Amino acid sequence: MANELFIPTSFDSTTATSIADYSKTITDNIYNSNVLLRLLKERKRMIDGGVSIVYPLIKSDQNAGGFYLGYDMLNTTQPDTETQVEYRWQNVYEPIQLSRDEERINSGAEHKIISLIGEKIERSELAIQKRLEQALSTPIAGANNLIDLETMVGTGTLGTVAGGTDAYWQSTVTASGSFAAQGLSDMTTASYAVASSADEDRPNLYFTNKTIFQYFEQTRLPLERIQNGNLTFNAGATNLTFKGVPVVYGNFVGSGLMFGLNTRYMDLCVDTETDFKMTPFVMPVNQTAKVAFILWRGNNVTMNRRRHFKLTGITA
Repeated sequence: MANELFIPTSFDSTTATSIADYSKTITDNIYNSNVLLRLLKERKRMIDGGVSIVYPLIKSDQNAGGFYLGYDMLNTTQPDTETQVEYRWQNVYEPIQLSRDEERINSGAEHKIISLIGEKIERSELAIQKRLEQALSTPIAGANNLIDLETMVGTGTLGTVAGGTDAYWQSTVTASGSFAAQGLSDMTTASYAVASSADEDRPNLYFTNKTIFQYFEQTRLPLERIQNGNLTFNAGATNLTFKGVPVVYGNFVGSGLMFGLNTRYMDLCVDTETDFKMTPFVMPVNQTAKVAFILWRGNNVTMNRRRHFKLTGITA
């Protein structure tokens, strides 16, 4: 008869750690787990509370001055060229549950091989990492989600500003096609479209999925352009580049999409008291079990939408 339980033949007392040894807060080590979160870590803005997240914007040119001579009359009226965009706070959570039976089975130096609560916390960390990566990359079903790249880099309403009626609040969105035939040309055209000049406000990251990354790689290999992209969030890694800018891929970017991002105009806003905060364990009145939560509160925002572009419908 097969042994139904795996019982080790030796014990290491150094692996036994009581539950009380675990901190009730979690150190911020989540962001380094994947490309998009590593990128956004460089634009992490800590905010201490507030009803919402607000950025002032310049919505139009000011043309109130001019040239004059002698006693010419000067215009004294300055037009209103400013507005603001407001973003909502969003919340993310992951539970950590422990029954009393599990706690007692895993207690004592003689019977505890690894800390069960530590393993459960690690699983919840991995789960919330995946949830954030997906929510930041692509629209997902359900309410109260974060602002994802597909929504941010677009022409519709974002925050409290309607891109459909306010042209300054629109990204460049280009319907592409065969990458082999027009991919590099579309990347070039879109990059110049969102830049303010040849060397100002250009995209500093091209972000896509693995399939399109491989299309791009095939165009670069004959030119032997594989080199260090000098990613500030991953120094030393070997990356592909386009015009000296890193091209990377994520696991949840939608089919046929590539983004040209100017991260200088992006912030990952995070509440100072809810940055992967672990709550105390609480036991309900009708169960011999207890539960805690890992909490995160914030949102992914941009304050200059027209400096990003999106290519859609990319094929081989």
